[in-house]
Amino acid sequence: MGGINKKKSKLPVPKTKQKKKIKQWKESAESPAKKSKKPLPQIAGKQKKTPAVSHKPKNFVTAPPKDESMDSDDEQQETSTVVATFATPRIPDPKLSPKLVTMLRPVVGYIYNDEQMSLKMSFEQAALLLEPDYNEETKVFRFLVNTKEVCRAVGEKNEAHSEAREKLVQIVRYYCYTVKKVKEYFTRRKIFYTRPPKAVLAESTETATKGKKLKEENIGFQMLQKQGWSGGGLGSGEDGIIEPITAMKRKGKQGLGTDNATEEAGETEEKVKIPLEAFYLVIQEYAGVNALYDLVFSSQFAREQVRKLREFAQSKKLQTQMVGQKKKKKLVISKPLTISEIMVGVLKGHSDLCAKYIVIPPASMADGAAT
Repeated sequence: MGGINKKKSKLPVPKTKQKKKIKQWKESAESPAKKSKKPLPQIAGKQKKTPAVSHKPKNFVTAPPKDESMDSDDEQQETSTVVATFATPRIPDPKLSPKLVTMLRPVVGYIYNDEQMSLKMSFEQAALLLEPDYNEETKVFRFLVNTKEVCRAVGEKNEAHSEAREKLVQIVRYYCYTVKKVKEYFTRRKIFYTRPPKAVLAESTETATKGKKLKEENIGFQMLQKQGWSGGGLGSGEDGIIEPITAMKRKGKQGLGTDNATEEAGETEEKVKIPLEAFYLVIQEYAGVNALYDLVFSSQFAREQVRKLREFAQSKKLQTQMVGQKKKKKLVISKPLTISEIMVGVLKGHSDLCAKYIVIPPASMADGAAT
């Protein structure tokens, strides 16, 4: 009679223990202080490869869903929403002295119009005095920050100025954070117009005409009553029309069969305009709300209306600017934010700011990580 096999098979390691061992192994592989220690044994079938470091942009917010009832301007505004991204530029080391580097650290560069940097705004908001200096004899152009030379270029004044400015821009992008404006405006509301949309006007007129009924003073009403009509539908079974047939007249000189070629007789198309006071209420409400999106007013507004809206917005301590082409400029009202406040908001992932700006880290961070 054969004996019983008393050899017990080993139970599998619990999943929580496997994950703990993998985490310890990853930490020991990443930290330089633990490199000398022996790595923990790998568990077959559960080991995950460490993801490779990628320099692709990080997305903070997703684009909002598309609304079918948008106007063309609103649709273009929403569909072109750009989320905040990070991208470290490749810039050579300017090799400034440590004192100059420490002095330039508070500067936050501001880029607009693709690659144009506003040096004046960047240094003013960092409480630093930026001064250009050109010597006619030596033909040397210098940029001084708090009376200390940061960069120089030799040549004619205009050429030396552009060369020195490019060097200063590279210095700012190498040692400082940079905020780049990628959109002229971003709004979570509809673009404001002086007149209501055509869909709203059509709906209001349709509801108005549907409610029309014959009055007792009407001759046709009296004739129908004499023939035994007591209300409701026409016919012996009262299954005919209920509302009277409206007389239609042609508008314009369009041919037969064209769309919107007729209108009801006696009605004239009136241009309904929204009073300016209604927009004052919108601006006042916007000034009292903790929102960072923009208010956008279309190019329908006349110059005098735009002037009044700008004055009212500025009285509420809001920032105004005109955006767009010459004949299609829009008034954009936004909250007054410093470059540093914009940078902090984007880094924290504020969706309204992330849709309008991106933050670029200093190029020195990439060089430090590479070394």
